Amino acid sequence: IIPASKTILIKKNTFHSSFTFVELFYGVWTNSLGLISDGFHMFFDCSALVMGLFAALMSRWKATRTFSYGYGRVEILSGFINGLFLVVIAFFVFIEAVARILDPPEIDTAMLTPVSVGGLIVNLVGICAFSHAHSHGPSRGNCNSHDHGHSHHGHSHGHSHSDHGHSHHGHSHGSTGGGMNANMRGVFLHVLADTLGSVGVIISTILIQQFGWLIADPLCSLFIAVLIFLSVIPLLKDSCQVLLLRVPLENERELRVALEKIQKIDGLISFRDPHFWRHSASIVAGTIHVQVMSDVVEQRVIQQVTSFLKDAGVNNLTVQVEKEEYFQHMSGLSTGFNDVLVMTKQMDSVTYYKDRTYIM
Repeated sequence: IIPASKTILIKKNTFHSSFTFVELFYGVWTNSLGLISDGFHMFFDCSALVMGLFAALMSRWKATRTFSYGYGRVEILSGFINGLFLVVIAFFVFIEAVARILDPPEIDTAMLTPVSVGGLIVNLVGICAFSHAHSHGPSRGNCNSHDHGHSHHGHSHGHSHSDHGHSHHGHSHGSTGGGMNANMRGVFLHVLADTLGSVGVIISTILIQQFGWLIADPLCSLFIAVLIFLSVIPLLKDSCQVLLLRVPLENERELRVALEKIQKIDGLISFRDPHFWRHSASIVAGTIHVQVMSDVVEQRVIQQVTSFLKDAGVNNLTVQVEKEEYFQHMSGLSTGFNDVLVMTKQMDSVTYYKDRTYIM
Protein backbone atom coordinates (compact mmCIF):
# COMPACT_ATOMS: atom_id res chain seq x y z
CA ILE A 1 0.00 0.00 0.00
CA ILE A 2 1.47 3.37 -1.04
CA PRO A 3 1.02 6.09 1.64
CA ALA A 4 -0.81 9.29 0.67
CA SER A 5 2.40 11.30 1.09
CA LYS A 6 4.19 9.10 -1.44
CA THR A 7 1.24 9.41 -3.86
CA ILE A 8 1.66 13.18 -3.80
CA LEU A 9 5.34 12.81 -4.72
CA ILE A 10 4.48 10.41 -7.55
CA LYS A 11 2.06 12.97 -9.04
CA LYS A 12 4.69 15.67 -8.63
CA ASN A 13 7.25 13.49 -10.43
CA THR A 14 4.87 12.92 -13.35
CA PHE A 15 4.31 16.67 -13.62
CA HIS A 16 8.07 17.31 -13.57
CA SER A 17 8.79 14.67 -16.19
CA SER A 18 6.38 16.22 -18.67
CA PHE A 19 8.13 19.60 -18.45
CA THR A 20 11.66 18.20 -18.61
CA PHE A 21 11.48 17.60 -22.35
CA VAL A 22 10.03 21.09 -22.90
CA GLU A 23 13.06 22.68 -21.25
CA LEU A 24 15.53 20.48 -23.10
CA PHE A 25 13.87 21.19 -26.47
CA TYR A 26 13.84 24.96 -26.05
CA GLY A 27 17.27 24.92 -24.43
CA VAL A 28 18.80 23.34 -27.54
CA TRP A 29 16.73 25.59 -29.81
CA THR A 30 17.79 28.83 -28.07
CA ASN A 31 21.36 27.63 -27.31
CA SER A 32 20.92 28.51 -23.62
CA LEU A 33 23.23 26.59 -21.31
CA GLY A 34 21.13 27.64 -18.33
CA LEU A 35 17.98 26.12 -19.81
CA ILE A 36 19.77 22.97 -20.99
CA SER A 37 21.41 22.42 -17.60
CA ASP A 38 18.09 23.11 -15.88
CA GLY A 39 16.40 20.56 -18.15
CA PHE A 40 19.00 17.88 -17.46
CA HIS A 41 18.88 18.71 -13.77
CA MET A 42 15.11 18.30 -13.80
CA PHE A 43 15.60 14.92 -15.49
CA PHE A 44 17.99 13.82 -12.72
CA ASP A 45 15.54 15.30 -10.22
CA CYS A 46 12.84 12.95 -11.52
CA SER A 47 15.25 10.00 -11.43
CA ALA A 48 16.28 10.88 -7.87
CA LEU A 49 12.65 11.04 -6.78
CA VAL A 50 11.91 7.62 -8.30
CA MET A 51 14.91 6.16 -6.49
CA GLY A 52 13.98 7.96 -3.28
CA LEU A 53 10.40 6.68 -3.39
CA PHE A 54 11.58 3.13 -4.01
CA ALA A 55 14.07 3.39 -1.14
CA ALA A 56 11.38 4.77 1.19
CA LEU A 57 9.05 1.89 0.33
CA MET A 58 11.86 -0.67 0.55
CA SER A 59 12.85 0.57 4.01
CA ARG A 60 9.42 -0.58 5.24
CA TRP A 61 10.13 -4.20 4.31
CA LYS A 62 10.40 -6.56 7.24
CA ALA A 63 13.76 -7.96 8.30
CA THR A 64 14.71 -11.38 6.94
CA ARG A 65 17.16 -14.03 8.04
CA THR A 66 19.60 -12.78 5.40
CA PHE A 67 19.05 -9.07 6.12
CA SER A 68 18.52 -9.37 9.86
CA TYR A 69 18.74 -5.61 10.47
CA GLY A 70 16.06 -4.92 7.88
CA TYR A 71 16.28 -2.48 4.98
CA GLY A 72 16.40 0.81 6.87
CA ARG A 73 19.83 1.67 5.49
CA VAL A 74 18.53 1.68 1.92
CA GLU A 75 17.31 5.24 2.51
CA ILE A 76 20.76 6.35 3.67
CA LEU A 77 22.39 4.71 0.65
CA SER A 78 19.82 6.37 -1.62
CA GLY A 79 20.60 9.76 -0.12
CA PHE A 80 24.32 9.20 -0.67
CA ILE A 81 23.77 8.20 -4.32
CA ASN A 82 21.52 11.22 -4.90
CA GLY A 83 24.26 13.40 -3.46
CA LEU A 84 26.78 11.92 -5.89
CA PHE A 85 24.36 12.62 -8.76
CA LEU A 86 24.25 16.26 -7.71
CA VAL A 87 28.05 16.48 -7.61
CA VAL A 88 28.25 15.07 -11.15
CA ILE A 89 25.64 17.58 -12.37
CA ALA A 90 27.44 20.49 -10.72
CA PHE A 91 30.80 19.40 -12.18
CA PHE A 92 29.64 19.21 -15.79
CA VAL A 93 27.64 22.46 -15.57
CA PHE A 94 30.73 24.15 -14.07
CA ILE A 95 33.03 22.93 -16.87
CA GLU A 96 30.60 23.97 -19.63
CA ALA A 97 29.99 27.34 -17.97
CA VAL A 98 33.73 28.11 -17.84
CA ALA A 99 34.05 27.24 -21.54
CA ARG A 100 31.16 29.57 -22.43
CA ILE A 101 32.54 32.39 -20.30
CA LEU A 102 35.71 32.30 -22.40
CA ASP A 103 33.68 32.27 -25.62
CA PRO A 104 30.05 33.38 -25.06
CA PRO A 105 27.77 32.04 -27.83
CA GLU A 106 24.78 33.80 -29.37
CA ILE A 107 21.52 33.05 -27.55
CA ASP A 108 17.96 33.35 -28.87
CA THR A 109 15.96 34.84 -25.99
CA ALA A 110 12.55 34.82 -27.71
CA MET A 111 11.21 31.76 -25.85
CA LEU A 112 13.58 31.78 -22.88
CA THR A 113 11.39 33.88 -20.58
CA PRO A 114 8.10 31.91 -20.84
CA VAL A 115 9.86 28.54 -20.67
CA SER A 116 12.04 29.52 -17.70
CA VAL A 117 9.05 31.02 -15.86
CA GLY A 118 7.13 27.82 -16.55
CA GLY A 119 10.03 25.80 -15.15
CA LEU A 120 10.08 27.95 -12.01
CA ILE A 121 6.35 27.42 -11.47
CA VAL A 122 6.76 23.65 -11.90
CA ASN A 123 9.60 23.59 -9.38
CA LEU A 124 7.71 25.73 -6.86
CA VAL A 125 4.76 23.35 -7.14
CA GLY A 126 7.24 20.51 -6.59
CA ILE A 127 8.62 22.11 -3.41
CA CYS A 128 5.09 22.66 -2.06
CA ALA A 129 4.17 19.04 -2.84
CA PHE A 130 7.36 17.79 -1.21
CA SER A 131 6.83 19.89 1.92
CA HIS A 132 3.22 18.72 2.17
CA ALA A 133 4.20 15.07 1.74
CA HIS A 134 6.97 15.35 4.34
CA SER A 135 4.84 17.16 6.93
CA HIS A 136 2.00 14.65 6.53
CA GLY A 137 4.15 11.56 6.27
CA PRO A 138 3.51 8.54 8.47
CA SER A 139 4.89 8.79 11.98
CA ARG A 140 5.58 5.83 14.14
CA GLY A 141 5.09 6.94 17.68
CA ASN A 142 4.65 3.54 19.29
CA CYS A 143 7.41 2.01 21.31
CA ASN A 144 7.97 -1.70 21.61
CA SER A 145 10.91 -2.80 23.71
CA HIS A 146 12.09 -5.90 25.46
CA ASP A 147 15.17 -7.02 27.33
CA HIS A 148 16.44 -10.53 27.73
CA GLY A 149 19.63 -12.30 28.66
CA HIS A 150 21.04 -15.75 29.12
CA SER A 151 24.08 -17.34 30.73
CA HIS A 152 26.34 -19.81 29.03
CA HIS A 153 29.80 -20.93 30.18
CA GLY A 154 30.53 -17.80 32.14
CA HIS A 155 28.98 -15.42 29.62
CA SER A 156 25.71 -13.59 29.76
CA HIS A 157 24.23 -11.89 26.73
CA GLY A 158 21.53 -9.29 27.02
CA HIS A 159 19.59 -7.73 24.19
CA SER A 160 17.45 -4.63 24.22
CA HIS A 161 15.37 -3.61 21.23
CA SER A 162 13.06 -0.66 20.97
CA ASP A 163 11.62 1.07 17.94
CA HIS A 164 10.97 4.77 18.14
CA GLY A 165 9.62 6.85 15.36
CA HIS A 166 11.34 9.83 16.92
CA SER A 167 14.22 10.11 19.34
CA HIS A 168 13.28 11.24 22.83
CA HIS A 169 16.76 11.01 24.36
CA GLY A 170 19.30 13.78 24.30
CA HIS A 171 19.33 16.65 21.86
CA SER A 172 19.84 16.34 18.16
CA HIS A 173 22.50 18.53 16.62
CA GLY A 174 22.93 16.54 13.46
CA SER A 175 20.70 16.08 10.48
CA THR A 176 20.56 12.35 10.37
CA GLY A 177 19.15 11.87 13.79
CA GLY A 178 15.72 13.28 13.22
CA GLY A 179 13.47 15.19 10.90
CA MET A 180 14.23 14.64 7.24
CA ASN A 181 16.35 11.53 6.63
CA ALA A 182 19.23 11.33 4.17
CA ASN A 183 17.03 9.89 1.42
CA MET A 184 14.46 12.70 1.53
CA ARG A 185 17.19 15.32 2.02
CA GLY A 186 18.78 14.14 -1.21
CA VAL A 187 15.50 14.41 -3.09
CA PHE A 188 14.75 17.82 -1.58
CA LEU A 189 18.19 19.16 -2.56
CA HIS A 190 17.50 18.05 -6.13
CA VAL A 191 14.22 19.98 -6.17
CA LEU A 192 15.76 23.04 -4.49
CA ALA A 193 18.75 23.15 -6.84
CA ASP A 194 16.37 22.75 -9.79
CA THR A 195 14.39 25.76 -8.56
CA LEU A 196 17.58 27.81 -8.27
CA GLY A 197 18.38 26.81 -11.84
CA SER A 198 15.07 28.21 -13.06
CA VAL A 199 15.68 31.46 -11.17
CA GLY A 200 19.14 31.69 -12.72
CA VAL A 201 17.76 31.23 -16.24
CA ILE A 202 15.19 34.01 -15.66
CA ILE A 203 17.84 36.42 -14.36
CA SER A 204 20.28 35.68 -17.19
CA THR A 205 17.48 36.08 -19.76
CA ILE A 206 16.57 39.52 -18.40
CA LEU A 207 20.24 40.61 -18.44
CA ILE A 208 20.70 39.41 -22.02
CA GLN A 209 17.48 41.04 -23.27
CA GLN A 210 18.03 44.38 -21.50
CA PHE A 211 21.80 44.81 -21.74
CA GLY A 212 22.97 42.24 -24.29
CA TRP A 213 25.24 40.56 -21.74
CA LEU A 214 25.72 37.14 -23.32
CA ILE A 215 28.12 36.23 -20.54
CA ALA A 216 25.22 36.38 -18.06
CA ASP A 217 23.99 32.92 -19.10
CA PRO A 218 27.22 31.00 -18.29
CA LEU A 219 27.83 33.16 -15.18
CA CYS A 220 24.42 32.24 -13.75
CA SER A 221 25.07 28.58 -14.60
CA LEU A 222 28.46 28.80 -12.87
CA PHE A 223 26.88 30.31 -9.77
CA ILE A 224 24.19 27.62 -9.69
CA ALA A 225 26.80 24.85 -10.06
CA VAL A 226 28.71 26.20 -7.05
CA LEU A 227 25.49 26.44 -5.01
CA ILE A 228 24.55 22.86 -5.86
CA PHE A 229 28.00 21.61 -4.86
CA LEU A 230 28.04 23.50 -1.56
CA SER A 231 24.51 22.38 -0.67
CA VAL A 232 25.29 18.70 -1.21
CA ILE A 233 28.45 18.57 0.92
CA PRO A 234 26.57 18.23 4.26
CA LEU A 235 24.42 15.44 2.82
CA LEU A 236 27.44 13.48 1.58
CA LYS A 237 29.28 14.06 4.86
CA ASP A 238 26.38 12.87 7.02
CA SER A 239 25.64 9.88 4.78
CA CYS A 240 29.30 8.82 4.75
CA GLN A 241 29.50 9.02 8.53
CA VAL A 242 26.45 6.78 8.90
CA LEU A 243 27.68 4.30 6.28
CA LEU A 244 31.11 4.19 7.99
CA LEU A 245 29.40 3.40 11.35
CA ARG A 246 30.54 6.57 13.09
CA VAL A 247 29.32 7.18 16.63
CA PRO A 248 26.20 9.36 16.13
CA LEU A 249 27.29 12.96 16.52
CA GLU A 250 24.08 14.00 18.27
CA ASN A 251 24.48 11.19 20.86
CA GLU A 252 28.25 11.45 21.40
CA ARG A 253 28.20 13.46 24.63
CA GLU A 254 25.37 11.40 26.14
CA LEU A 255 27.17 8.16 25.29
CA ARG A 256 30.36 9.36 26.97
CA VAL A 257 28.38 10.15 30.12
CA ALA A 258 26.63 6.77 29.96
CA LEU A 259 29.96 4.92 29.75
CA GLU A 260 31.20 6.80 32.80
CA LYS A 261 28.08 5.69 34.70
CA ILE A 262 28.54 2.10 33.55
CA GLN A 263 32.10 2.06 34.90
CA LYS A 264 30.72 2.94 38.37
CA ILE A 265 28.19 0.07 38.54
CA ASP A 266 28.66 -2.01 41.72
CA GLY A 267 30.45 -5.28 41.03
CA LEU A 268 31.58 -4.25 37.56
CA ILE A 269 35.31 -4.72 36.93
CA SER A 270 35.51 -2.99 33.57
CA PHE A 271 34.02 -2.82 30.09
CA ARG A 272 35.48 -3.18 26.63
CA ASP A 273 34.57 -2.90 22.94
CA PRO A 274 31.84 -0.27 23.22
CA HIS A 275 30.47 0.17 19.69
CA PHE A 276 27.59 2.50 18.81
CA TRP A 277 26.34 3.45 15.37
CA ARG A 278 23.27 4.80 13.61
CA HIS A 279 21.53 2.07 11.64
CA SER A 280 18.76 4.24 10.22
CA ALA A 281 17.04 7.56 10.91
CA SER A 282 15.22 6.11 13.94
CA ILE A 283 17.56 3.35 15.17
CA VAL A 284 20.85 3.74 17.06
CA ALA A 285 22.44 0.33 17.64
CA GLY A 286 25.19 -0.67 20.03
CA THR A 287 27.18 -3.53 21.56
CA ILE A 288 29.30 -3.63 24.70
CA HIS A 289 31.19 -6.24 26.77
CA VAL A 290 31.23 -5.82 30.56
CA GLN A 291 33.35 -7.80 33.03
CA VAL A 292 31.81 -8.40 36.48
CA MET A 293 32.67 -10.16 39.76
CA SER A 294 31.50 -13.73 40.35
CA ASP A 295 28.81 -12.87 42.90
CA VAL A 296 27.07 -10.28 40.71
CA VAL A 297 23.59 -11.00 39.31
CA GLU A 298 24.00 -10.72 35.55
CA GLN A 299 20.46 -9.56 34.80
CA ARG A 300 20.85 -6.65 37.21
CA VAL A 301 23.98 -5.49 35.38
CA ILE A 302 22.29 -5.90 32.01
CA GLN A 303 19.32 -3.87 33.23
CA GLN A 304 21.54 -1.03 34.50
CA VAL A 305 23.73 -0.94 31.39
CA THR A 306 20.66 -0.99 29.16
CA SER A 307 19.03 1.82 31.14
CA PHE A 308 22.10 4.08 30.93
CA LEU A 309 22.59 3.55 27.20
CA LYS A 310 18.88 3.83 26.44
CA ASP A 311 18.89 7.25 28.11
CA ALA A 312 21.79 8.13 25.79
CA GLY A 313 19.66 7.31 22.74
CA VAL A 314 20.64 3.68 22.01
CA ASN A 315 17.46 1.76 21.22
CA ASN A 316 18.93 -1.48 19.83
CA LEU A 317 21.52 -2.81 22.27
CA THR A 318 23.43 -6.05 22.84
CA VAL A 319 25.21 -6.49 26.19
CA GLN A 320 27.67 -9.33 26.84
CA VAL A 321 28.50 -9.98 30.49
CA GLU A 322 31.70 -11.88 31.31
CA LYS A 323 32.29 -13.16 34.86
CA GLU A 324 35.53 -13.88 36.72
CA GLU A 325 35.40 -17.55 35.71
CA TYR A 326 35.86 -16.39 32.14
CA PHE A 327 39.09 -14.61 33.10
CA GLN A 328 40.32 -17.70 34.90
CA HIS A 329 39.60 -19.68 31.76
CA MET A 330 41.47 -17.10 29.69
CA SER A 331 44.44 -17.20 32.06
CA GLY A 332 45.74 -20.15 30.06
CA LEU A 333 46.33 -17.67 27.25
CA SER A 334 47.96 -15.11 29.55
CA THR A 335 50.31 -15.04 32.54
CA GLY A 336 47.51 -15.25 35.06
CA PHE A 337 44.20 -13.96 36.31
CA ASN A 338 45.70 -10.95 38.05
CA ASP A 339 47.37 -9.75 34.86
CA VAL A 340 44.10 -9.98 32.94
CA LEU A 341 42.32 -8.17 35.77
CA VAL A 342 44.88 -5.36 35.75
CA MET A 343 44.62 -5.11 31.98
CA THR A 344 40.84 -4.67 32.09
CA LYS A 345 41.01 -2.15 34.93
CA GLN A 346 43.23 0.00 32.74
CA MET A 347 40.11 0.81 30.73
CA ASP A 348 39.25 3.22 33.54
CA SER A 349 42.10 5.48 32.39
CA VAL A 350 41.27 5.41 28.70
CA THR A 351 41.73 8.73 26.90
CA TYR A 352 39.39 9.23 23.95
CA TYR A 353 40.09 11.43 20.99
CA LYS A 354 37.61 13.17 18.72
CA ASP A 355 37.97 10.48 16.06
CA ARG A 356 36.96 7.87 18.70
CA THR A 357 40.45 6.35 18.91
CA TYR A 358 41.90 5.92 22.38
CA ILE A 359 45.09 5.20 24.32
CA MET A 360 45.49 3.43 27.66
